[in-house]
Amino acid sequence: MNLYENTDICSLISLCRQHNDEAFDELVRRYTPMMRKVVLSFDSLPYEFTELFSEACVALHTAACRFDLSQQDVTFGLYARICIRNRIVDLVRAAEADPDITDGDVELVTEEYNLEKRLEEREIFDSLLVSARDLLSDYEYRVLLLHIQGYKTAAIAAMLSRSAKSVDNAKSRLFRRLRAEIGDISNI
Repeated sequence: MNLYENTDICSLISLCRQHNDEAFDELVRRYTPMMRKVVLSFDSLPYEFTELFSEACVALHTAACRFDLSQQDVTFGLYARICIRNRIVDLVRAAEADPDITDGDVELVTEEYNLEKRLEEREIFDSLLVSARDLLSDYEYRVLLLHIQGYKTAAIAAMLSRSAKSVDNAKSRLFRRLRAEIGDISNI
C-alpha cells in the first residue's frame, strides 16, 4: 500500500471541490474515527461533543478544498487531522478569551485568531514529521503516520499486513526514539 498515493481519496476530494455532497459524506464516513479521536482528546470544554464534531466536519471540508493533490509528502488524512485539531484549538482559545461569545460570534473570532501562532504550530508539527522521517525506519514512519491519522492498532496492522503485536512494538520503538531525540511529543 502506498500511503502517499490514494487515488480513491483524491477522487473524493476532487468531487468535493465540485460540491458533490455524496463525496463529502463518504469522506466524513471514512474519517469519522480520526475526527472522533481528535474531538475526544479535548476534555473539559464549554462545547458538547456534537458541536465539536460539527466543527470537525467543517474543518474536514476546508481541508478537502485546500489540500494540494499534487504534493506527495503528506497524506490527506494527516493534513485533515491537523486542520481539525487547529480549528478546535482555535475554538477553545476563543472561548477561554471571551467565555460570553455567542455561537454566531465564534466564527468571526476563530478567523481572526492569531494567524502567526497557528503557522508557528504547523511549522513545529511539520518539523517533527521531517525529524521523524530521518530518525525512523520506513515501517515505523508509516505506523506513525497512520497513528496520527487516528487509526487504532488493529486497523494499522490490517493496512500494513502485519500483526497487532508488530504494530505495538513499532509504536513503542518510534515513540521512544522520538522522545530521546525531540523531547515532548504529547501532541502526537
